[in-house]
Amino acid sequence: MTIEKYEVRNRWTGDVQFTAKIEVTPDMSPRVKLGLAVRWGGRNGADLRDAVLRGADLRGADLSDADLRGAVLIGAVLSDADLRGADLRGAVLSDADLRGAVLSDADLRSFRADLWMILTMARHEVPALVEALRDGKVDGSTYTGGCACLVGTLENAGAVNLPHSASSPAEQWFAMIREGDKPGDDTSGGFAAAKALEWATEYCDLTGIALPVEA
Repeated sequence: MTIEKYEVRNRWTGDVQFTAKIEVTPDMSPRVKLGLAVRWGGRNGADLRDAVLRGADLRGADLSDADLRGAVLIGAVLSDADLRGADLRGAVLSDADLRGAVLSDADLRSFRADLWMILTMARHEVPALVEALRDGKVDGSTYTGGCACLVGTLENAGAVNLPHSASSPAEQWFAMIREGDKPGDDTSGGFAAAKALEWATEYCDLTGIALPVEA
């Protein structure tokens, strides 16, 4: 192995946010190197906010209490990672894999709050969204079709005048879900669907919306 200086850049400016010193092999992939750089950053107090961590291999990483606000984690592999107490507000998680991740006390408020705001604009269609999540009929990658994203699913059920923003926290969360992913499935989308169903059900309990009995 050799020591390599690996630069992690800022999401907004493109400037180098921190430079990690990692041990690499000649055949090591960029995503593994990035994952090692993030681990190095966590151990050495590097600023991970707004950092571009796209595709990072962070399987099993200890990111407890990490400040990941605004971090770009598109396609990152976070399966079995320890994210207890991590601040994920504003993080971009499209296509991320969070299977088995420990998220107790992690700050996911921005995702839940945005979801609840959208559900408030489509109260009558919330039961249809819940059924779609249960049945694996959500596809966060598209607004249209029989299986669609959050807003698309609600509009398929009859909602109108909903905001279309792929960058909204709720849609970013739903972007991890693909057609066929059901809550509890051993897939990254299954994990995301389970969390989305939990938040939607909680919203219904708080607002008195009756849900169909699960078959």
